[in-house]
Amino acid sequence: MTQESVTPSHTFLDALVAALEAAGSYNKQDQAPPAAVLWTDEQRQWEELIPRIRERVPVFTLGSYEPETHRGPAYWLRCIVDRTIEDAPPEEVTPILYLPQVSRKMVRATETCPRELQPLAELQYRGVLWTQTNARDWTIAAFLQNRGDGLGLDVGADGASQEALRRSLPRLADQPVGALRAEAPIRAPFLNGLLHPDEVRRILDWLSDPDAMRAGVTAEEWSAFVEVCQTRYEFDPDADGPIAAARLLGQRNGQWDGVWRRFEEAPARYTTLQERLRQARPEKLLPLVDHVDSWPQDNEEAEAGLREGLSRAASLDPESARRRILELEQEHEGRRVSVWSSLGRSPLAVSLEHLAALARECDRPLTGSTVQELLASYANGGWKVDWAVLRALAEVASPDDVAVVRRVLRTLYRPWLEKGAIALQGAISSEPSAYVAMAPPVPTPGTCILFTDGLRYDLAKELARVLGASGSDCAVTPALAALPSVTMTGKPAVSPAAHSFSGQSPAALEPTRISTGSKMTTESLRAEIEAADVQVLPSEELGDPSGCAWTEFGTIDQRGHARGSSLASEVDGEIQQLAFRIGSLLGHGWQRVVVVTDHGWLLLPGGLPKADLPEHLTVLRKGRCALVKADAQVDVPRFQWRWNPGVEFAAAPGIACFVAGKDYEHGGVSPQECVIPVVSVAASTAGAAPSVGQIVWRGLRCNVTIENGLSAMRVDIRRRAGDSGSSLADSGKMLTRDGSAALFIQDDEHQGAGAVVVVVDENGAVVAQASTIVGGE
Repeated sequence: MTQESVTPSHTFLDALVAALEAAGSYNKQDQAPPAAVLWTDEQRQWEELIPRIRERVPVFTLGSYEPETHRGPAYWLRCIVDRTIEDAPPEEVTPILYLPQVSRKMVRATETCPRELQPLAELQYRGVLWTQTNARDWTIAAFLQNRGDGLGLDVGADGASQEALRRSLPRLADQPVGALRAEAPIRAPFLNGLLHPDEVRRILDWLSDPDAMRAGVTAEEWSAFVEVCQTRYEFDPDADGPIAAARLLGQRNGQWDGVWRRFEEAPARYTTLQERLRQARPEKLLPLVDHVDSWPQDNEEAEAGLREGLSRAASLDPESARRRILELEQEHEGRRVSVWSSLGRSPLAVSLEHLAALARECDRPLTGSTVQELLASYANGGWKVDWAVLRALAEVASPDDVAVVRRVLRTLYRPWLEKGAIALQGAISSEPSAYVAMAPPVPTPGTCILFTDGLRYDLAKELARVLGASGSDCAVTPALAALPSVTMTGKPAVSPAAHSFSGQSPAALEPTRISTGSKMTTESLRAEIEAADVQVLPSEELGDPSGCAWTEFGTIDQRGHARGSSLASEVDGEIQQLAFRIGSLLGHGWQRVVVVTDHGWLLLPGGLPKADLPEHLTVLRKGRCALVKADAQVDVPRFQWRWNPGVEFAAAPGIACFVAGKDYEHGGVSPQECVIPVVSVAASTAGAAPSVGQIVWRGLRCNVTIENGLSAMRVDIRRRAGDSGSSLADSGKMLTRDGSAALFIQDDEHQGAGAVVVVVDENGAVVAQASTIVGGE
């Protein structure tokens, strides 16, 4: 096994051994093998684990002469390396020399090297030193944290966590890498729990890997475990075996219900248990009595049935398809709260939630006959249809799932999309003067204008939600894009330099720079913005908040053109990065950030319909718009150019595209392209303090709602409010987006005891608390 081949199911010890093996690797084509791998460990952190490592790789320890345990002084180790004694490994195997209480500096000091180490000093030239890239010894914490040669996990830097690392190393060694990642950041409560695991965790660990669990406990601990299983859980680990126990787990009767709930809390920790449940499923189940959702094959069968149901719905007419989708939602919505959904095994059931939202919303077309009425209808809720489409696409990944969701979307979404585009085109044609593109925001001191290409209205609403959850004061205002809805027309129109450009040429869609008579370019636009006494900030700079600024950020439109419908899976990342950029600007001292954009876009899985417009009849032809030659006769809608009303451009009718095969495009006239957001964001001011709202107990599971909480806050249940070490819920959970947290008390001995629900900020300070009784009163 190599370090690159370490997977989530491999253990910490597997990863450590792989790293040691990698240290001695070399290019056999043009390099000689290293004589030895020197492993210095001045603090003796790894010493307790050496016997187990020696079972996997040839480790020889510096110390008193004990050849039966591969231990001996420096001269003996030198003989091992030179293969002059029988205990040496084969020539093709590189020995690892473990040197406790020896630092790298001691080995490398050729003149001041301690006498007892001198036989090893020259091995620094013939061998390799296994150290961190900063030349320091590998510590347990360093190996967990290092993202290049270790596991890349966050580890608590406090003294308690560091001490617990050393104390728990024998148990830590057996933890799967995936489980450690799920637990990160690794801190003292988790590590101490490895030393003193509760019975429920012991059962789950045993079910997941019986041999490893038994090998990791003493005979006394095993006997106690068997007794607990017999008296409280009515099975014998030795006599009954893990499959019988897995069946009891899936049936969830009596004490096993608590074990199942613990499994639901962190199913990714117990990777092999999923297969055990598959093996344990009873042959016959009673749907109204048994827990059908316990068994993975039942979930898989339900997913396959849903896939077939969606495929059939996609073949229906839109109204029949809409009704069928809502019926499927009633059948499958419960699967979204199952353990299989949290493990990512029910993607279609998750996507179905958004397909059902689409089915409900697209039954209501945009209302109104004027430009302003249609704008208001779209901004007041029509955008939710577009957002449901993106969310439905984002939840699926496998080719079969993606294909069936795209087919359903095309059936449901296309008619609604088409009606909205035709309505807006008709409204503008009837009253061209009613379409007034937004004026650029006025730059004022303390304001930074942030331009992002292709920030559609639904994405702006999600951005506002993300920013609001972090405490920012955020408002989204609808406006109209410059026509046609392309960057070369729209970007200068929303910039502080809009007054510096005009439209003089009917041969292109870029405006003309008034001062020079040349076409607008990226450089000339920035020059005119700077000439208006506005700072132009590169995407990583923060500027001077006492003035005003223009900055550009984001790649939404670029990704849309490159990825088509697959853009849906990248939207969350784009929004998060945009929120980070806004937060950085506000944190630097800007009073307000105003986010503007040039246009929205259409996205239709399977491709927008093709509209005929021969290229030889055009001066310029893009996907959704074109400049037609003066003498050409074409039957397509025409609208006024933002920069010169005397120049008309041709727009593709409805949602059609002049170029075939486009899932994603813009430049035409539709609510999705033309109703653009202006997002105004102000730094949060002191507001209402967080408080504990509702506390609901279901057994040892506690659901807590926090009022006025922030996403950086953590909720915990403690015996003493100010003592983090008295946590009953494994140090608590971070607040979710909706201001809630679900916590689980691991030890039922606390049931009925008094406790305190606390809200802790990012600095560890308690900012709200409320008394409770574990399990409820």
